[in-house]
Amino acid sequence: MSRHARSIDRPTRAAALVTVLVTWAAGLAAGFYALLGVAARYGCGTNRHGLGCGNGGTAVGVLLVLAVITTVTTVTILAHGRTPGRVAAIGVCGLVVLFACYFATHALLKTV
Repeated sequence: MSRHARSIDRPTRAAALVTVLVTWAAGLAAGFYALLGVAARYGCGTNRHGLGCGNGGTAVGVLLVLAVITTVTTVTILAHGRTPGRVAAIGVCGLVVLFACYFATHALLKTV
């Protein structure tokens, strides 16, 4: 029997669904906030000395957006077909990375 032919029990499916939904919600929040980091240079005004006001700030914002997309995609793929314990561990790791992206964007926006 191939790996794809086995049925997934209800607790495993529920754990994967909850993990993916929470990760996607947190990813949307962190991703939209990271997009503000990309556009931070347009709110600089006369202060042009902060990291967020230059090309480096825009590059960091783009990297944060890519990190959020990569994290959400990875958690979504890895949550399929695993035990509930592993799904929970994968979800917690994904949320830690998303919170790190959120706080990195917050720090970037503080430089504006």
